[in-house]
Amino acid sequence: MSIRKSMTLLSLLVVLALLLAACGTATQAPAPVVEEPAAEEPMEEPAAGPISVEPDADGMIDTTPFAKDPPYTICFSNASIANAWRVAMVQNFEYGIQEAEEAGLIEEYLYTDANDDPNKQIGDIEDLLTKGCDVLIISAAAQDVVDPGAKQAMDQGVPVITLDRDVSSPANRVAYVDGDSCFMGTAQAEWLVEELGGEGDIVLLSGVAGASPAEERLRCAREVFAANPGIVELAHAYTDWSPTGGQAQMEAWITQFGEQIDGIWSDSALQTVGAVEALLAAEMTVPPITGEDWALFLHQAVDNDFPFAGVSFPNRMGYFAVVDALALLQGEPIPFHHQVVGIVITIENLDEYYNTSMSDELWLDMLPEVREEFYGG
Repeated sequence: MSIRKSMTLLSLLVVLALLLAACGTATQAPAPVVEEPAAEEPMEEPAAGPISVEPDADGMIDTTPFAKDPPYTICFSNASIANAWRVAMVQNFEYGIQEAEEAGLIEEYLYTDANDDPNKQIGDIEDLLTKGCDVLIISAAAQDVVDPGAKQAMDQGVPVITLDRDVSSPANRVAYVDGDSCFMGTAQAEWLVEELGGEGDIVLLSGVAGASPAEERLRCAREVFAANPGIVELAHAYTDWSPTGGQAQMEAWITQFGEQIDGIWSDSALQTVGAVEALLAAEMTVPPITGEDWALFLHQAVDNDFPFAGVSFPNRMGYFAVVDALALLQGEPIPFHHQVVGIVITIENLDEYYNTSMSDELWLDMLPEVREEFYGG
């Protein structure tokens, strides 16, 4: 090949190389940026560890540290369903659970019954805490014995709400839901003092020894009696909130005191109905006597025409414990002490609440929906 041809070929190759290089370094238009929609950030999981709360000036608890996404696991450690009142309380409680399940707020509901054995209840609580409770509701068989179980839950970062019966230390729970036991004891005592004209010998029937409602009712009643020196306390006894307990104790007092008993302060209708049966069996006049809103007690009073006062401890509080537990888990403020206001029934307003066709097992101060479902309205 001649030098001239070689130079021409070389020139062509150089030009081609430059063209390729120019194409390789050309700036390309950037691809369009597609913005992804911002995802909703989930609630931050509550930190595990000891829980400590302090009510504000209005008695409310800031629950934002406990807020988490539903659905939840709700755990309930119950003292027992040993009497008609407790059965009705659980019916009201489980109505709230059913509502929340239907709304998609509850994934699992775990329930234990201690059969009124506080030591069994400690074991129940320990078992529940292994199952991932988001909140633990406790109705304590005995406030002092069960207190360490509540503390264990709080130390593990599980918020505790007590229902009906509290634990000993308020520091070992976030909130307490009940009726007003002091109001009950006071109202019952004031009615009895008025009915007796400020003078008379009385006996006192309490529920379960060591249970916070029983002790509170007794304390407040005795304050009323102490302010009325004409009222003499002959004797006091615990009856385990049982009709048979009330009947057995009254039989013993009939033998001991006979007609000396002018009046009976009883903190619950549960033992009152038994005491009335003992008096009727002994063919004695039933003296002025206190109880609650239980239809069986009201039937006795109407059928046997004796003076009475029924002060409710609303078993619908069970429903409000569920409401407060769900509010807590959604970060909404709840009361440190949620007291459900009761009603007072005497002969003066009996027609507002009572009719002769009512089921004996009906407690008048419950949710209307529960009343309709279980007791026929």
